[in-house]
Parts: sequence; structure tokens; C-alpha cells
Amino acid sequence: MTASTDPPIASAAVGTLPLPTRLLHHTFYYGWYIVLVSFVASMMSTGLQAYTLGVFLKPMTADLGWSRTDLSFGQTVSTAASAVLAFWVGPLLDRHGGRTLMVIGAIAMGAGFAAIGQVHELWQYYLVKGVLVTAGSTCAGALVVNVALSNWFIRRRGIAIAIGAMGVSVAALVVPLISTQLIEAYGWRTAWALIGVTIPIVIVPLAILIMRRRPEDYGLEPDGGGSARPVARARAASMALQGIRWTRRQALRSRSLWMLTATFSLASVGLSALLLHLIPWLSDRGLSGGQAASAFGMVGLAGLISKPLWGIALDRFNTSHCAAAEFLLMATGLATMMLVDGLVLLHLAVFILGIGIGGVTTVQEVVWAEYFGRATIGMIRGLVRPFTVIASAGGPVFAAVAYDVRGSYEVAFIAFLVTYVLAAGLILVTPYPTPPTEAGTTAA
Repeated sequence: MTASTDPPIASAAVGTLPLPTRLLHHTFYYGWYIVLVSFVASMMSTGLQAYTLGVFLKPMTADLGWSRTDLSFGQTVSTAASAVLAFWVGPLLDRHGGRTLMVIGAIAMGAGFAAIGQVHELWQYYLVKGVLVTAGSTCAGALVVNVALSNWFIRRRGIAIAIGAMGVSVAALVVPLISTQLIEAYGWRTAWALIGVTIPIVIVPLAILIMRRRPEDYGLEPDGGGSARPVARARAASMALQGIRWTRRQALRSRSLWMLTATFSLASVGLSALLLHLIPWLSDRGLSGGQAASAFGMVGLAGLISKPLWGIALDRFNTSHCAAAEFLLMATGLATMMLVDGLVLLHLAVFILGIGIGGVTTVQEVVWAEYFGRATIGMIRGLVRPFTVIASAGGPVFAAVAYDVRGSYEVAFIAFLVTYVLAAGLILVTPYPTPPTEAGTTAA
């Protein structure tokens, strides 16, 4: 099967910006430049959003007199706002692409990070974190770049999304250490400002110069054309869905959509909480600030190593099996982390957890694109994101309340372990959706 036999996606080349001529080459597919933008944007938006607050948690609560629950609730406000925004951003991506959204998002996110350094009241923090930073990260982060990659790649979608997502792992590896150094050198307020200024400086030029919607707009084919390898992910059931245009009503009637939503919601509850509370938990176990940041860096190191492997696996093996393996690895790492003591063993346990976390973005994006195609993938992702994000929003607060009430994260971490096991079982029994049969639902 060749790329030209894939179900067609209607072109919208009229009114689109031309591709940068210096980046065009007959032997190098332009989609890999989109991967580069995805890598940088993932590092500077999604990575910073995920891996900064845990470092700032203790100095901010100590200085402002807030509890960990107070600060964690800001993450809940942020995720709830993200759920609402994604519902509208998704269809915009299908129609117009992500370039303009990324520019606006990078500026908003940078301004929001800088503004966090000026807050004195909780309502100010909730407003800045929940609205400005979240609007920016939604428009310049994972949703936007992964929709683009799902359009530019089919056969190599796994490795393309994996390489792009490696930016988040780089952030996990360096952001806690850099943030810790900035806080120690300048204080937490100035540290927020310095991080915020960096975001638009890095993202805006790349978005304007390189980011484009999909290959058909420029007479190109997904993956650059050529013959497809007989890999498991490219089975007929998936390839038949790639050009299907779903309406919201049709998608909401699909049992597969709700099963996948439940799967990734279960996995999201613990993930967001662990990213926020892991450094404080390690510190509570007796590690110094530098040791806790170093151990947390194992999440990034493991993700950096494992992400390409997840991508290769997703391109070659059954995606539901890959997803189940990811969830079970996270459960194993979390259980090991709770059972061992000592700096070396804690580093190893967090590394195992990080291997599972390393597959989160890649697995989820590939699964959604495989099950529901790429023609309306933005709408699909925006449609389900509110549910997964709301589930994610409860995790940090649940963990914080558990700590405030019991003085320990043990109850919360055991609950998260159970959700990972349940998610692994559910993904294994989720079938491919039945394509809609109404006239006009397929791409012309």
C-alpha cells in the first residue's frame, strides 16, 4: 500500500503561506521540520507547565503562607480552563492549522509566567495560572503540535510524535535543576519572570517560519509518500479510518470514544499529581532540595531514552498492547518507589516510573489518530480533552488533601496505582470505532 492510496484529505492550499524554500529538499520530507517545532514547543510550553510548579511549591508556600492544597488548586483551575479552551481550539486546528495559535499562545504563556512572580493573593495566582498561562499552553503546546504531526505522518506517526515529545523529557531533565538554581540565586519571583521571558523568544520565530497545517496544502503526501512497511499499526481497520470526517454527534455516539476517554482519564488522574507532588514527596523522604530535583530528573532521563523506543513500538506493534504496557510500567515504578529507601534505589524507582511516563503523550496521540483518523483529529482531541483534563485536575488536589489530612501521600499514591492497572485492562478491550455511514462524512 502506498501513501497515495490513503483516503484523501481535502486540500486548503488557497490562502496558506508557502513553505520556506530553503527548507525544501527532494530527499528530505518537510514534515520533519514540523517535528523540530514540536520538540521545541513541547519543551518550552508543555514541559515548563508540567515541571516548574513542583520546584516552586515549597518556596512559594513558605513565603506566601499558603498550603500545598491552596497552590495545588491552581493546577485544578488551570486544567479546568484547558478543558474548555481545547473544545474550541481543536476545530480551529482542523481548519486553519496551529501557526497563529502558537504565536498568541507563546506570548500569553510567557506573560503569565512572569505575572506569577508578582502575585500576593491566591485569587491573583488562580487568575494568572488558570487563565493566562493555561490559554497560552493550550494554544502553543501538545494539542496543537500533535494534531499537526498526526496530519503530516501516518506510517511514521509513532516515531514522529515520540521525537517531538522528547522535548518534554528534556524539560523534565533540566527544568527542575535550572529552576532550583534560579530560585537560589534570584528568589522565586524573579525566577518566574526569567522563565516567562524565554518562552516567546524561542517559540514565536519557529511557529511563524516553519509551522504549517498539513502536507496536502502544498501538494505533498503524508510521510513524504513511498511504500508502507507491513507494520501492525497500519492494519486495514486503522487505514480505513484515516480520511473519515467525523461530526461531533457521530463521535459522541461511538462506544470506542468513551472507552478511550475513560482509559486516558484513569491514567491522567495520577500523572498530573505525581508531576506536581513528586519533588515534595522526595523531600519529605529526607532528600535535600538538590537530591530531590536530581531524582525527579530521572523522569526526564527515562523519558528521553524511552520515547524513541515507544515511537518505534507504536509503528510496529499493536497500539493497545503498547498502551497497556505503558500503564503497567507506571504502576510498577510507583509501587517500587513506595517500597524502597535510599538515594540510589529511589532514583531507580523514579527511572522506572519515567519510562512509563515517557510513553504518555506518544501513546495517547497515536491511539486517538489511529482510532479516529486525521481528517478531524483536532475536533476529536478537543472534544475528549475536557473529560481527561477534568480527571487530571482532581489528582493534584486529592494528593494535597491526603497529605494535609494524613501528613503522607501514601493513600493517594495507592489510589493512583489502582487507576493505572484499571486503564491497562480497559485499553485492551477497546475496539476500533465503526465509521459513520451518513453521506458526506468522508473526505472528498
